[in-house]
Amino acid sequence: MSIEIYCALLLSNDLYAPHPKETQWAKTAWGQACCHHEVDHLHDPALLKLITARTTHLRGQFKLRAQVVIASMYGFETGADHIAIENNHTLFLQLKKDLSFICYAHGQTLDEHTGIYMMPAIQQVINDMLFKNKGDDGVCWDKYYNSFPVVGFALAITAIECAINEWESGARGMIVFKEHKYSAVFRSHLASLEEFKTVTVSINLLARIQQQVYDTGW
Repeated sequence: MSIEIYCALLLSNDLYAPHPKETQWAKTAWGQACCHHEVDHLHDPALLKLITARTTHLRGQFKLRAQVVIASMYGFETGADHIAIENNHTLFLQLKKDLSFICYAHGQTLDEHTGIYMMPAIQQVINDMLFKNKGDDGVCWDKYYNSFPVVGFALAITAIECAINEWESGARGMIVFKEHKYSAVFRSHLASLEEFKTVTVSINLLARIQQQVYDTGW
């Protein structure tokens, strides 16, 4: 249970936080788990290390889910046929242009894209990670996931972008979801979400999307 709570704290706060902050969340998660089970066990460095090790695992699991989702939802083709490779490369360029991969419908220009942050692939990655059944984390820990946290939403987008990047050559390669490379991408998406929140504050659009993610997942 402490690991479930720790992952929820990561997805609510920061997936690329300094280690002291991760340790603090691990202590919080352990304390809440003990309280839930009405036990009083002190944590130790080995236990905290075990909990914080889930950070990399959590990011990696999002990436694995994204790899599966984008192949079907965006239409990448497997195989070594040169036409398929060319089509995949063209699709890669289209999706990366103006970040059209986060939009429900793609136009020729940024102004023609519609449904920003409403691409079903985002919801699907989140569902596969947290809402597979009624016993999954997103359902059991609704205090953290209702409405769905912006930080977790940004991670799903980052994982999808990493998975798309693997198709740049037209044949799927392998890109490791490393912190030193993708923490900046994650923070860029997080900043864009905050900007989107500000721009659409009059209709509270981001909050509505966050609630929709939870309601759809649950």
